[in-house]
Amino acid sequence: MTVRICDVTFADWISIEHAGRYTDTFIFHIDALNGLPPFGYRPLLQRLVAELNKKRPGASLWIRVDSPGEWYLAEIKRSLLRGFGIPYVVTRANEQPDYYSFSFRPRLFSPSLNRPPAIDDGFSHVSMEALKCLQVLGRIRKGNEHEIASLAGLTKKVTLDMLYGLEKSKLVKHKIGKKIQKDKSKPVEMDPFPLWHPTRKGLSIALRSWGASKQVDFSRVKELNPDKICTPHRNTSRRWLAWLRSAYPRAEIWTGWSETHLPGISVFPDGLVWGRIQGYETLFWLEVGDEHKSRKKIEKITNKRLDEAWKLCKRTGVRLVYAQLSTNWVLEAARWACVKLPEGVAVVMGNRKRFGELPMVEWMHKSVINKETESHQRRKFL
Repeated sequence: MTVRICDVTFADWISIEHAGRYTDTFIFHIDALNGLPPFGYRPLLQRLVAELNKKRPGASLWIRVDSPGEWYLAEIKRSLLRGFGIPYVVTRANEQPDYYSFSFRPRLFSPSLNRPPAIDDGFSHVSMEALKCLQVLGRIRKGNEHEIASLAGLTKKVTLDMLYGLEKSKLVKHKIGKKIQKDKSKPVEMDPFPLWHPTRKGLSIALRSWGASKQVDFSRVKELNPDKICTPHRNTSRRWLAWLRSAYPRAEIWTGWSETHLPGISVFPDGLVWGRIQGYETLFWLEVGDEHKSRKKIEKITNKRLDEAWKLCKRTGVRLVYAQLSTNWVLEAARWACVKLPEGVAVVMGNRKRFGELPMVEWMHKSVINKETESHQRRKFL
């Protein structure tokens, strides 16, 4: 039940009993499949905590994460290691914290404080499938039905049905919009074809579903490089989830994001997907293109991307599938960097024009590959 404290809201409230006294604990709920990566919640939570501290001194925070695997929860916890000015705890959605679970001991009250006033959450009147479409558009801001279907994990037919319904409710619009430009001095250009856009009301529903109250800036969740929207490169990165579902029908593809910032990582992927394949929780890192680079540059940047992608995986213990989708000559150049891979890493390469086709995932089982097998490993990726 959503509760309100002045201008901010929380998913619920609970009073945890300890030695005859009670905490004043507010609940912030995170759904790992809500269209957002786990890295961007800290600024939002800092703002909510600041308001909570002013209006409800002695309050504590329970961050409840609904996640099918371990990685998303681990990244949420990692992003909050610096803590807040109030006691907090991060758990799975089905786990109940006790008094000693918090980052430091919460203040206790006797008797228990009154429950804050309940309000409408602002999004429960929208179906789950329609909400997923709004959440995707809340992050990418505009896209076609194939891209939205991929990122939302829905079929194209269901996605179109949802979008038409949302359009009827004036929550989205199908229109030709202004092309986003980095250079503001250039004349305004228009998108080459109609795209789906969230209306202000539709965007508000997406924000409420993420726990962002009114007047709280949550703009950092947006997709990077919006000037690249409508390019084949961006279309491929947004359809990376659908590509993987087609290529590996037995894998569990949970969710993913195009063009997302990764804290502590010096590069960012064109697409990042999280799921489970062959029994292993895995991140699928996508790179598209590189046709404009020289062969030497491709090999160098691929080496760096592999190192950074593996750094992201190592910190939470998941496996890595590194994928390159491009033309054959780029794949040949990138293949020279894909040797001596760590255990738990696989590399797959495919033609960007052959949607849904990828070779079988084969993990590296030795930390070092000897020189006699290097050429065999490079050939194996295609």
